[in-house]
Amino acid sequence: MKTHLLLPVLLSSKYWHKILNTAAANLLYWPLWDAAGRNCTELTGKTASIDLAYNGGFEIAGAGGADVWAYTNEGVGTGAIADETTLVHEGGSEHAAKLTAGSSANTYIQLNSGTVRVTPGISITLSMWTRGDGTNAGRYSVQDQTNSVFIRTAVSTGITGETYTQVDYSFTVPAGCYMLAITLWCPTTDTGIAYFDDVAVTCAAQPATGSYQPTGITYGQASPVAGKTATAHNGVDSAIYIGTGTFASLWNGNVGSAISWGKIDTAGTWTDAALRYTFHVKGRQNQQYYIVLGRTTVNHQLQWARKAGGASGASVTYTFNPTGTANWFCQGMTWDMGSDPKKLRCYFYVPGEVAWTKFYDDTPATGIEDWDTGVSTPDDANTVLAGGSLTAQEWIGLCGPKALWNGVVLTDAQMQRVMTP
Repeated sequence: MKTHLLLPVLLSSKYWHKILNTAAANLLYWPLWDAAGRNCTELTGKTASIDLAYNGGFEIAGAGGADVWAYTNEGVGTGAIADETTLVHEGGSEHAAKLTAGSSANTYIQLNSGTVRVTPGISITLSMWTRGDGTNAGRYSVQDQTNSVFIRTAVSTGITGETYTQVDYSFTVPAGCYMLAITLWCPTTDTGIAYFDDVAVTCAAQPATGSYQPTGITYGQASPVAGKTATAHNGVDSAIYIGTGTFASLWNGNVGSAISWGKIDTAGTWTDAALRYTFHVKGRQNQQYYIVLGRTTVNHQLQWARKAGGASGASVTYTFNPTGTANWFCQGMTWDMGSDPKKLRCYFYVPGEVAWTKFYDDTPATGIEDWDTGVSTPDDANTVLAGGSLTAQEWIGLCGPKALWNGVVLTDAQMQRVMTP
């Protein structure tokens, strides 16, 4: 995996320049000032070389029965699907997918539980190792799931022989496409058998660009940053997806810093007893790993939280008295699990109401366990802005700039600088 950095060098007192000039090599920054469309700008321009397939080697088992492998959609149809442990691709693989056609030749597997999330305009190579039964070949297809249009309709791999052979298909993600359905199919002939192994969906330069949802978001709203705009979210599938492979490749759950601006829509939302987040990073394999900023179920209360697989996590709270603010506020947090002692620091600012302050600087009893990104990778629809996922714990109100510094703990002076326009 290669990461490419575009480091800004800006001399300006403007707020967004202050953020860009702070630990730029470690920064990811979503200003949320986009005027329209679904691309959520990540201002540093960082990219990485990523395999987007979660379980392309079929090495991770599913729950059993019809769920043969994790992170796949499996359609048996009139045929059969089996976990092959003998006829596998050489080179360390212990499992392969065996698809046997039935009378309707409609047996298939889809990668990433049916949805591979992408950014329009990026170049992708779908690569697979496959073999047939000596007579029949398997098939594959690529669909623009966003627009229900096939990029490549089901086509034969052309590999009928009994030796694993690599097949590649390169394409550019179409404009307006944010989700792909990549499907491996059985042969077209009844009882024909095809095998697939070591499937990869490679993007050489995937950006950390986020994606807005198609509804529920209003652009061009008043921002806490002079001369810029923000987004409004209605809380119905209106979160912003940032859980790209590039994000995950840069993420450091043990050492980092983050800030997030938010504003509640109405006073009633402060008392609706719902978790609502403005910033949310969560592991795919184990969802007991997370870092969140947002509100709790307690009236008029915000939280700063970290959990890394333990029985419980660290949650620091701030309760407004007597009622939650109607103005913009900024939450900031740094986490340092590599220091001795381990430290969690929480910061808060409400322009005109609460002066910038560090109100927590301690080693919590829980939430300080190691975040192993190999077993808890933040690269799915649970890593979002303005929500806890694309469909849950969603923010209702305005969202302003979000910034994340991976692998660096900003000083108090730096946190004050990046939190105060």
